[in-house]
Amino acid sequence: MAHGKSRPIRCKLRLIRRIGYGNGSKDLSQETSKSTRTDIETVVAKTRQETRDSHDACLVIIRGPRLGSRVVLGDGPVVLGRSVESDFQISERSISRRHCRVYEEDDRFWVEDLNSTNHTFLNEQMVDCAPLRDGDHIRLSQSVLKFVDEGNIEAGYHSELHESTIRDALTGLYNRRHAMAVLKTEVAKARRDRHRDLAIMILDLDFFKEINDEFGHLAGDGVLKKMARIAGERVRASDTFARIGGEEFVVILPDTNAEDALAIGEAIRQSIEAETFLVGGQPRSVTLSGGIAAWSTEFDDMSDLLRRADSRLYQAKSSGRNRIC
Repeated sequence: MAHGKSRPIRCKLRLIRRIGYGNGSKDLSQETSKSTRTDIETVVAKTRQETRDSHDACLVIIRGPRLGSRVVLGDGPVVLGRSVESDFQISERSISRRHCRVYEEDDRFWVEDLNSTNHTFLNEQMVDCAPLRDGDHIRLSQSVLKFVDEGNIEAGYHSELHESTIRDALTGLYNRRHAMAVLKTEVAKARRDRHRDLAIMILDLDFFKEINDEFGHLAGDGVLKKMARIAGERVRASDTFARIGGEEFVVILPDTNAEDALAIGEAIRQSIEAETFLVGGQPRSVTLSGGIAAWSTEFDDMSDLLRRADSRLYQAKSSGRNRIC
């Protein structure tokens, strides 16, 4: 349908409730968040456990550059657009920085255009604001998102399918591909806002090869799984914890300076050191080393940040291990 002949659907109900989009910094002890970005492919507006326990309503990209990505819908509005500040970013030049938003009101979901240049289309009809029904298609330029309503078993299918692509099969943590995608987004935010803190931490188990050589890979796998569980209890809901290689892990810490990152790293290191691991039926102490790097304006991109953290990890290893640098 040509733009000139399209007549936008308009809301006829009461004025839409406006909800703030700001993201406040998290306390170090915070465990959950009602508005948590878990990764670049999925936006979750509920706690992780709530998402896993129900077939939440979601949007699934069925055409466009982020094919297969999904947006889980919940209590808060989700802004779609080209800007890295959007809740769900779609990097198409023909999509506005803040193109549209999807929100819940009166026990149903709505899509609202945010004065975008090329408009928002619902089932190929241009809309200003309209309610969503199960199976509806929302089009933003060349990207099409399918709305899957709450309770639809298809929502659970998409959730499980997506989780399998971003999780490490052994530990259940996020995988390297996912972590690098998250880091790319966080670095883009830090580059745009010079006052925005960002830190990363690379962790590596000490003498892990000896465990594999002496007791076998199954024993080593058990150590990795236990380490991931213990360390995961010290990581905040706003952070991204991923396994990026054999015994190597990364923690991405948005809105966190180097000093706070060091405190988190020390909490993880001490919790691992204090634990007794059963390896081959024998009690054994396990330690880890870590390197921390905070974003700096002297960096060009995320590879500089990763190199700095890796250099700090080497420093920790070469100065005796079982330390965070």
